Amino acid sequence: MTEYELNRLIERSSVGDAQATSDLVDYYISINEIRKAELEAERLKYISSPISYRKLANYFYSGVFGKVDLEKAEEYYLQAYELGDNASGYNLANMYLKQGKNSEALKFLTSGVSEGYTPSIKLLASLYLKGEVVSKDLHIALSLLKQASELGDDIAITAIGKIYYQLGDYDKAFQYFSIGAGKKDLDAIYHLGLCYAKGLGTKQDFEKAKFYYEMGANLNEPNCLYNLSLYYRNGITVAKNPALADTLYKQALDNGFKK
Repeated sequence: MTEYELNRLIERSSVGDAQATSDLVDYYISINEIRKAELEAERLKYISSPISYRKLANYFYSGVFGKVDLEKAEEYYLQAYELGDNASGYNLANMYLKQGKNSEALKFLTSGVSEGYTPSIKLLASLYLKGEVVSKDLHIALSLLKQASELGDDIAITAIGKIYYQLGDYDKAFQYFSIGAGKKDLDAIYHLGLCYAKGLGTKQDFEKAKFYYEMGANLNEPNCLYNLSLYYRNGITVAKNPALADTLYKQALDNGFKK
């Protein structure tokens, strides 16, 4: 940060700009000037805005000033939420889930869903998908993820495809994986290759499967790297190349592949 930019933040913070004050606190934390950060954070208590209360809650939750204080974090998240801050409702839900306060968590997640807050929608969908806190229900998860997708969340597109895949509706799974792959989502690229390799939702086509595995491998997607290594090891649509297969397999492992 330049001296001019720092002075501008200090000037804006002095007149009660919540974003400038929180940015200033974060800057002082980044350069390990914790005392200055703490003094600036005191200003946030008196600005009375969703941003100021949420940032204060974040500081108490993470313990950046030396001590975690979950009661203070909860207090400020609640104040921010009451001022219409859906992000604080989401943070409260996460906090309550970790504390086992499931009914409280669900209350805030449901509120976030009704407000169209994408992180809350996706978190609630994941709970239904895994059967955590609520009974497992793929159809409810699917409905929530479609809502997130309609709100512009591209990652939800692939998640929708994976649910259809689990449900055995491969035509719809292929459709969503195709959309996701077009948006360069690595998980979608891998699953689209898988659909072509197995002939699920489309005609089996090893060349197209290899095309998507190569696309994913070029972006270090571990499953694509592994599957591509099998193509070169077994000579599927390509000449056998054990050395390249070994290299791809090692790259897959290095990038987190687990067989």
